[in-house]
Amino acid sequence: MKSAYLVEPRRMEIREEAMVVPKANEILVKIAYCGICTLEQRLYFGDRKIYYPIIPGHEASGEIIEIGKEVMTSHQVGDHVVLDLVNRCHTCPACLSGNSNLCENRFKKGQRVLGAFSEYMAVRPDQVYVVPKDLPLDEAAFAEPLSCCIRSLKKVNLQLGDTLLISGAGTMGLLHLKVAMAMGAKVIVSDINAKRLENALALGADAVVDATDQKQFVEQVLANSNGKGVDCCIITTPSKSAAESAFMVMASNGRLNIYTSYNDKPILPMDMNTIHRNEYMVTGSEGRSEIDFYQSVRTLSNRKVHVAELVSKIYPLEEISAAVEAALVGDLYRVLVKVG
Repeated sequence: MKSAYLVEPRRMEIREEAMVVPKANEILVKIAYCGICTLEQRLYFGDRKIYYPIIPGHEASGEIIEIGKEVMTSHQVGDHVVLDLVNRCHTCPACLSGNSNLCENRFKKGQRVLGAFSEYMAVRPDQVYVVPKDLPLDEAAFAEPLSCCIRSLKKVNLQLGDTLLISGAGTMGLLHLKVAMAMGAKVIVSDINAKRLENALALGADAVVDATDQKQFVEQVLANSNGKGVDCCIITTPSKSAAESAFMVMASNGRLNIYTSYNDKPILPMDMNTIHRNEYMVTGSEGRSEIDFYQSVRTLSNRKVHVAELVSKIYPLEEISAAVEAALVGDLYRVLVKVG
């Protein structure tokens, strides 16, 4: 079987390996598609390091090929599945308190980390979520990033009828949009890219706002929120000015989630007294828990969120380096690798 290893920054190697043999308590999955997340991009360019060599990839879909004799679940050979590939130790305080997305050991070498840029994977049953066969496997690969957006919206306690501002209209911004619409929120999307704003509007945003001019941005967001400001804001863009602009349009008791990550450590552009006086809630979200993942799988399976229009390009595994490079192009959404 073939696997794509990252051996150092910007150097991927396709290696022929012996076919993986599942243990008695494991399920063998033939990987169909894997999305390229910002994590894979940061690993590829050396902005982040786990260890070398490593097989990246964690937004995976596929088909069950073999089931170990000690697997006691209802999984069946031929099932179409998505995989939860961020392992957790289930023993650290974060895991035991229900925040397994913050597991202290999730990226340690003793864990099986990522791995979906490989034709086959042997995984535990609890990592394997069955999806309907009429859900295309390229769309099913969105289960992991969609689950992160579900957790993000939970963090701001989005309610039916709330007005939500999403800063950034990239893949993750538009996934937030789709989930928020399904939850009954009014959604305003901001970006500096006119084409992306046009796409956000076409996908159902109630309003879009150009963030290039801060004064105009504030006027337009307030105009689209009855002059009261937005109840919630999600920052999906690494632009450091996005949070500053968001605070200018938040209603009293507004909730802001910093969803994106940064290569440096920008300072929050808001004084503590204003946070105190307005009872602002400022939080972040990192990854997702098992329940977020399960809810994402059900949302996709029930076709309450559709993601087909967010697939921009699909590359074969042999072109993995070109695929990661392409994922950085500003006018693309998700780039997928067709693994098998």
